Amino acid sequence: MTSTAGEYKKISALVDEWLELHKGEKFDLDLICRQLEIRERGNRHQVSRKLSYEVLSEKANLEKDGRFYRFIDRSIKSIDWVSAEEGDILKEIKFPYGIEDDSHFGFEDCMVVSPGDILVIAGNSNAGKTAFCLNFLANNMDKFLCTLMGNEYKPAKFKRRLKRMTWVNPLKEDGTPKFELIDRRDNWKDIIRPDNINIIDWIGLPGDESYRIGQIIDGIQSKLKKGIALLSLQKDIEARLGRGRSYSEELASLYLTIDFERITVIKAKEWKGTNPNGKMYGFTLLNAGTQFHNIREIKKCPKCWGKNPKCEKCEGTGYIDIAEDF
Repeated sequence: MTSTAGEYKKISALVDEWLELHKGEKFDLDLICRQLEIRERGNRHQVSRKLSYEVLSEKANLEKDGRFYRFIDRSIKSIDWVSAEEGDILKEIKFPYGIEDDSHFGFEDCMVVSPGDILVIAGNSNAGKTAFCLNFLANNMDKFLCTLMGNEYKPAKFKRRLKRMTWVNPLKEDGTPKFELIDRRDNWKDIIRPDNINIIDWIGLPGDESYRIGQIIDGIQSKLKKGIALLSLQKDIEARLGRGRSYSEELASLYLTIDFERITVIKAKEWKGTNPNGKMYGFTLLNAGTQFHNIREIKKCPKCWGKNPKCEKCEGTGYIDIAEDF
């Protein structure tokens, strides 16, 4: 055996040991050589040769993309759909509605919510995302374990807001809250309650990191078991989707956008009865932005299509009530 062959065998064994300890990680040649303390050019070549073998061999363990290597994952997680309970849906979930006038979006009648589902409400600043989240919390905290994670909830301000929601009692008989309130700004998946209704208001990302939203939502969903998650996202004014665009929509079972006095159903993955996809609803917010009122189905104004601020038919709003067209 030549010294070169012997050196390759020795370095190959070191690489095998390193790979065994770093399964699942993404790496490049510089990283593995640095951690193995291999600096000499000839030995780096032997490491590269070994990695090439792991990529090109008949039973390849690695895949190379540019300068990076990743482990090939051949593990299989089978899904037992035969024994699944078809009725495994959360029938008692209640969406926000008009407390004073009993007006409804009608989501309970057409939306199917199942354990593990991701619900998204995306809207621009001050459009009503928090009102939606708090009403969702209020309507469900007597039936389900609920966890609210926020990044703008100051104790006194939050307490004042809840006090305005006079139609609910947020406290148990012993004076403790019916829900869990947590200050959280990132790494939400680390504290997701698997069997709770998890409400995150809101997930904020810098513009140049909005592409990460898909990975963040995937991480959150991976922690859910019997529970669900309602995620509030920022959205630019009149944009179709929230920050991260299609990445924010892919894993959502229900995706709503909220603009000034308007909610649009962008995506309802599973529904019953009337198809809600694409429907729009008008509303007003009362009581310092805590109470939904006058909820009704609307559509684009057929006269001006939202382009004439002086339109008499829609009064410049760009939308009319569905009922007005009959």
